[in-house]
Amino acid sequence: MDIEFVCHASVVLRRDPVHMICDPWLTGTAFDDGWALLSEPVFKPEDFASITHLWFSHEHPDHFSPRSLAMIPAELRARITVLFHASLDRKVANHCQKLGFADVIELVPGEWRTLAPDFEILCNTWEDSDDSWMLVRTPEGSILNVNDCQANTQAQVDALHASTGDVDVLLTQYSISAWDGNPEDVARRQTGAQAMLDRAVRQTRTLKAKHVIPFASFIWFCHEENDYMNSGIRPVSDVAQILEAQTDAQPVVLYPGDRWKVGAAIDSTSAIDRYAADLATLPSRPRIPGKRIEITELQQAADRFSERIKDRRSAMRLKLSAVKLNIAHQHRLHAGSPLAGRLAAVRELLTLRIRPARIWLTDAETALDYCLLRGLEQTSRQRGECDIELSSGALLFAFKFLWGGETLQINGRFREMYPDGRVPLFDYLGAACAMNTEAGAAARPI
Repeated sequence: MDIEFVCHASVVLRRDPVHMICDPWLTGTAFDDGWALLSEPVFKPEDFASITHLWFSHEHPDHFSPRSLAMIPAELRARITVLFHASLDRKVANHCQKLGFADVIELVPGEWRTLAPDFEILCNTWEDSDDSWMLVRTPEGSILNVNDCQANTQAQVDALHASTGDVDVLLTQYSISAWDGNPEDVARRQTGAQAMLDRAVRQTRTLKAKHVIPFASFIWFCHEENDYMNSGIRPVSDVAQILEAQTDAQPVVLYPGDRWKVGAAIDSTSAIDRYAADLATLPSRPRIPGKRIEITELQQAADRFSERIKDRRSAMRLKLSAVKLNIAHQHRLHAGSPLAGRLAAVRELLTLRIRPARIWLTDAETALDYCLLRGLEQTSRQRGECDIELSSGALLFAFKFLWGGETLQINGRFREMYPDGRVPLFDYLGAACAMNTEAGAAARPI
């Protein structure tokens, strides 16, 4: 068994006759132009000629990349079997079937599946999310790919270990991958980045991994509205050092195109140095500029967004939900005075008041109010009276897709105006995110 590193979260597991690629994102940006690849892959579309199986961990575009799949020549797709966990929405399975892959197998969570003699896989979803992990079992050892599964606490890692047992090779994240504070909150991002390193240690120790491949973090924040988040990126050398110092595992750092025979000794110095050189180029890389959207177009998108949710949720249910969100918001606003918070919450409940999310549109320098029942309205509020600020382009994307709110949270193209100021808008966007995995959910824009 050998492992070829493709880029970011993608590897190829090779043990004849199975050559399985995981989560290939080979080109372009992800999360509404929020992420780009740190290091370019050497794996090309024609290299899929050697691939027999393709496994996706989940639907996020840095793992399931429709643009990358479309680059695979049709005659090669016709020879590749796709593996994905069974889902209600079936978006991934349906898309792959339309692309003409040889077969699409929906894996039953928790059931072993034999791909070839001495090559078995176990896939399971993670805590009611769309994320999944995969355990590969071969005579050369067991390989666990946890990708984005949020096995953070000791209890969560213990639960994972109960399902997988000890592993020989662990593939896990090592650096930040979503919004964690405003541009000025550098210390907060640094604390979050350290927590990712500590998590890698916790997983390694609990799973008793002999080797750890850091991955799923080889990105940079490439938009002019989120490049401040690059201050939280930790070099891969940090995770290699902490694993060596605090665990018995051997860190295995692989650069795109590198191959490693499972169990073999390895010197990761060259790969670490090449990643460091790539990180050093970030200040000079061009940022993607924002695109201003007219207020009327935003309002139309917000109306379509609201109508989609109203089609699946009754008006009374939506109103009661909005009132509950307002009550929770009053408690947050008065966190320093619980009594005042309770009194404010009671007042809002008695009046069944719906509080809109108050948005400052940075490129139009105007305020907007949004709620599911009244839509998007321009107001005379001042910037200091708003909850959150962002550009019109970032807001448009959030309204265009069921997963738009999740994308915005990940790409960090916003700024909250006070602690938890992002929450009112994200509460409304979250109603659509919850629908994204339901049966009948579609990938097309709203």
